[in-house]
Order: sequence, then structure tokens, then C-alpha cells
Amino acid sequence: MLNLDREKTQAVADQNRQAFVALDNALAEAAQLTTAFLTASQNSGLTASESQRILKQIHQSASKIIEGRSDMVRATALLTRCIEQSQHEVTAFGCPLGLETEQRESPRHLTLVA
Repeated sequence: MLNLDREKTQAVADQNRQAFVALDNALAEAAQLTTAFLTASQNSGLTASESQRILKQIHQSASKIIEGRSDMVRATALLTRCIEQSQHEVTAFGCPLGLETEQRESPRHLTLVA
């Protein structure tokens, strides 16, 4: 059994939740950038190929954010596994994925889906 310090484990859980917030904010910013660029490029004189290259780069950047978020889901599953092997309840530190109020009342465990 792992002997995890409660305060340090809570700090990891809190940071994990904040990582999801940061990733979601970054993705929202990328979406807003796409919209802003499309608006700015209208009647700007950019050629279709120039604007296509820019849009493709913005899209690739957003895709990497989504891939990073997927990696964080996997990391969360691994962290949850560590808690399962400790003296603490898995649900003791909160869920980084944002359960609805009625779902919080019953214990739920994050499962890794390959």
C-alpha cells in the first residue's frame, strides 16, 4: 500500500484540475483566434493559399492542445490508480472532470479507456 500524504495528494489533485482548466482555456483561445483570423482576413487581400496555410497552422496547434488534454486524462487515470493503492478513498480529493451535483453523491472512479 502506498502511504500518500493527504495535503500533498490534495495539492496534486488541485493542480490536476487546474491543468484541465488551462487546457480548456487554451483550446477556447485557439477557437477564438480562428474566428478572429477569419474576420480579419476577409477583404484583406490575403490569397486563398496564404489564408489556408495560416488556418492549417492554427488548427494543428488546437489539435495538439486536444492531444495534450487526452494525455492528461490518461495521467489522471494513473494518479487515480495511485490513490486506489493508498490509504485514501479515491473520491476524497475531488474529480478533475467536473461531475454534476447529483453524480457527486455516489462514488465514481475514473477509468482508463484505450
